[in-house]
Amino acid sequence: MGDLVNTFSWSISRDKLFSTCKRAYWFHYYGSWGGWERDADESVRELYMLKKLGNRFTLAGQVVHATLADVLQAHRYGREIGAEEAGERALASLREAFRESRDGAYRHRKAAGLFEHEYGVELSDAAWRSMRDRVVTCVGRFFDSRIRETILATPVERWLPIETLDTFDFEGTPVYVALDFAMRNTAGNALVIDWKTGRKGEDADRTQVVCYALFAREKWQVDPHRAIGELHYLLTGEVEVVTLDETALERGRAVMRRSIGDMRDRLEDPERNTAVMDRFEQTEDRFVCSTCNFRRVCWPEWPSLRMT
Repeated sequence: MGDLVNTFSWSISRDKLFSTCKRAYWFHYYGSWGGWERDADESVRELYMLKKLGNRFTLAGQVVHATLADVLQAHRYGREIGAEEAGERALASLREAFRESRDGAYRHRKAAGLFEHEYGVELSDAAWRSMRDRVVTCVGRFFDSRIRETILATPVERWLPIETLDTFDFEGTPVYVALDFAMRNTAGNALVIDWKTGRKGEDADRTQVVCYALFAREKWQVDPHRAIGELHYLLTGEVEVVTLDETALERGRAVMRRSIGDMRDRLEDPERNTAVMDRFEQTEDRFVCSTCNFRRVCWPEWPSLRMT
């Protein structure tokens, strides 16, 4: 197999990092490239390890998403997983990931790694318990939700195939998406569901639904105007329905187009997707720095930090 090529692409998560800190963006997508190779420079290997870190909030979200995916896949193949079993599975996954991170397994092999452990952040037991409670709340709200009833009442033949990660082309740029669930209704429209384990309020969530609609057109030949997006905020129980009229679609396309242009403008060679660090400045927001995976590399003098 030939060497992997760092090809330019776009995603909502990539845009979020670029908007938050240009230097962290460079570390994540360029400075860490090749860090998985045995003969990689030690500094590159460190960036790659730091890039893979999550935090307690992202871990809780990953556990919830994986648990709901297992529940729906089991139903697809004729086995039902109840709320109690799903909750137990979720907490077992959470505890296993916590132990892997606490023990530093991620430094030597593919394993969960948390910012809090890598940086020695002191957290109270209550702070860790709140992550357990977040997972339990989100899984429980899914089982109590009306959308679960709708999904289970829909023949699995109308469920649309979901890959863990997929792409579509947007004006020559590969765009990555990770859909949670999608199905066709009796009218042939696509209903795209996105589980959220945080709080409502980001415009990026709505742009994400536009990405899903454009993906549905390329993947499943669904007219974007006939796709409906639903954002289910499991932590709070809120639901936001995103209708995809031409105005919403063009607003989302404009966001994507502008973001892609801004990213490419920073590149040393856009055709080869090469970038030099000096073109990607550090943020001046020290709160952002306080929780950045690359803080040790970017700001070695950072003082010790206690978070609650």
